[in-house]
Amino acid sequence: MENLIPITTEYIRPSRSIDILHLVKSASILPIYIYNYEGLHFHYFDSLIRLIQFFESGQEPNRSFCSEQELDDFLEDLR
Repeated sequence: MENLIPITTEYIRPSRSIDILHLVKSASILPIYIYNYEGLHFHYFDSLIRLIQFFESGQEPNRSFCSEQELDDFLEDLR
């Protein structure tokens, strides 16, 4: 069974947040990090290290989306 479980939302500013989700696949749990920039751009990271590198050195995210629908479609495909 595969599920996407929301864990928490951390607000950097009122219009910027980081959503932490767990993707449960079989016997493993994979953390997922989504940076929401003002509801206009969404960046997907597959590890906390990549998320930190994005903020510290501008490293590109694993994936970027220009709408919430694109992000939702991508997350649905991960399941």
